[in-house]
Amino acid sequence: MKNHIAYCGADCMKCADFVHQRCPSCRLTEWKDDDMCMPVKCCREKGIDFCAFCDVFPCKEMAEFYRESASHREAFVRMEDLKTKG
Repeated sequence: MKNHIAYCGADCMKCADFVHQRCPSCRLTEWKDDDMCMPVKCCREKGIDFCAFCDVFPCKEMAEFYRESASHREAFVRMEDLKTKG
């Protein structure tokens, strides 16, 4: 599961870039420090697998992210579920 769900909770399997092998997932992308996705950087710094495992989930930045689109709202629900089962 972990390699197909982004740190933020987005489902890679629903992303055309992942499905068409243009993106290896945010977990395997070789990020440049100035181009790194905020949840990737934060989770890596904290040593956690998902935003759901953060003590301040959802932080202000991620709360805004989760409101941006339907797929982000799905990611939020996924992270809430993971946090309650955690």
